[in-house]
Amino acid sequence: MYSFLISFLVTALTTPLVIVLAHRLGWVAKPRADRWHTKPTALMGGIAIFIGTVTAWLAGGDLQAVLPLAIPAAGIFLLGAVDDRLTLKPHLKLIGQIAATAALMVSGFRFEALPPYLALPLTLIWVVGITNAVNLLDNMDGLAAGVCGISALAMAGYCLMESGAATVPAVFALAGACAGFLIYNFNPAKIFMGDCGSMFLGFSLAALAVQGTQRTAPNLMLSMLVPVAVLAIPIFDTTLVSVARTLHGRSISQGGRDHSSHRLVALGLSERSTVLALYTLTAIFGGLALATTRMPLSGVLVVGAVAFMALMNLGLYLGFLKVYTEPSDAPAHVRLIGGMVQHKKQLLQVGIDLMLAPAAFVGAHLLRFEGRFPPEHAEAVLAALPFVVVTKLVGLAVCKAYRGVWRYAGLADAITATAGSMLGSIFTLVVLGTLTGFHHLSRAALFVDWLMFTMLVVASRTGYVMLREVFGLLPPQHGPRVVILGAGVEVITLLHRLRDPLSPQRAYVVGILDNDRGKRGRTLNGAPVLGPVSDLPALIDSQEITFCVLGVSPLSESGRRILEYCEELNITVHRDLDTPPLAMTGERLVPATA
Repeated sequence: MYSFLISFLVTALTTPLVIVLAHRLGWVAKPRADRWHTKPTALMGGIAIFIGTVTAWLAGGDLQAVLPLAIPAAGIFLLGAVDDRLTLKPHLKLIGQIAATAALMVSGFRFEALPPYLALPLTLIWVVGITNAVNLLDNMDGLAAGVCGISALAMAGYCLMESGAATVPAVFALAGACAGFLIYNFNPAKIFMGDCGSMFLGFSLAALAVQGTQRTAPNLMLSMLVPVAVLAIPIFDTTLVSVARTLHGRSISQGGRDHSSHRLVALGLSERSTVLALYTLTAIFGGLALATTRMPLSGVLVVGAVAFMALMNLGLYLGFLKVYTEPSDAPAHVRLIGGMVQHKKQLLQVGIDLMLAPAAFVGAHLLRFEGRFPPEHAEAVLAALPFVVVTKLVGLAVCKAYRGVWRYAGLADAITATAGSMLGSIFTLVVLGTLTGFHHLSRAALFVDWLMFTMLVVASRTGYVMLREVFGLLPPQHGPRVVILGAGVEVITLLHRLRDPLSPQRAYVVGILDNDRGKRGRTLNGAPVLGPVSDLPALIDSQEITFCVLGVSPLSESGRRILEYCEELNITVHRDLDTPPLAMTGERLVPATA
């Protein structure tokens, strides 16, 4: 903990000096269309992070242990500083990163659980990849510093639990530097860390993740899983951005508001809420890494599979959000691959089910035996897995569970998936009973397996729609304010279309006005019924209503009355959303109360 306190204090005291220096020397980031900040902000905050971290490293006194990491990390810091001032070409930055990583590997930092012909290239890809991932993640106030700080704390906790004390002070130093810098970098930021800070943090975290797990992980699987879990959010963001830009014909190194953080803000979260949400996800996956010290490997893999499915659902949803204004400039072969991916989602669903089937089966037996397999049962479960996976997939296929469209999944898809899971479990019982006689297999666990697999396959198919509903409840940052007149059967469809974050007609539904007294004070799919239609003029004034839309059939008696009332007051009422009304441009309705 001393290294945390030292780096925290040094960074917290040094950062204000860097802010003053940056303004005097003109190291200031001015607002740009493809960047997030809206006012000139000091740059080069990575200087404070570097000074704080290295001071804590050197304060430990063991130079022989520190220098193998500190020297390459200093090289990465200098590379980032030069890039901040001169804007290096991407290939020059990559060469510098490879050189620093090579120096790191010469010093002994590598995945030692693997043979050398795999360890060296994998370590190179890992360190360079995480360095650039954190660099890309530095796109919103406080995001990179907070995520790296939480990741460092999770890594330190893992090393403490696994007796990897040699790595702990160095990791705590990184966490302290992030915390000290975050005082000035959280929204609204007074300073940005720049490439010299983000590349230094990414490089150091990647190196320490390799070192920490190679010395403490009890097996190869955990030595790979723990670093990925600790740094899941930078990996997630980089994957999303890389795929989206490639499919759109953009350079991966090109900046833009297309990161996961930007997409969450576009869906309705505030900047601070977005950053805190990503902090939370980082902490969850960090907790998964810590759980590996107390859970059997099979349990970790089960939880990891479910967490991966949830994160992938989020990535798919965010990926559909339109963030590029210019037309796609992707080469023909990239567009072809993108089209195949778009129209072959069934293959992706099969792949997900292929992961969920063993997760549910193993998870059910872990629950049955309270987290620890007796040896004979472990062998039986492992031998049964191939049959379980095949029978579950066949059951789903027979029930046509792979014909649904994710974006429009509903109750019918959930019922189909449930039926497929049940049929798959019946096939499993028949096959295992015939071949093994359930020898060393728990029948109670097979029932729990059916329940778990059913919940997982239903969640995997409806997760996209669930995310749409959740984000649909958030008011958009920009957009029209709508009131619906009349609560007819059309209201639910209107609410879905108006709230859909991926719809060009997205709006904030202030509420519903209806003359039925029995509906007042209630909510319809989350939209409050505010009062009678006669309250419309006052509501336009008080809530800055942009446009009104009819929520009942215009041919019904209530619909005709609403239209006649609004016509008397000269208030425009839109009867459908097929053609975006003029008011969608943001003009406010003028109340006709005179």
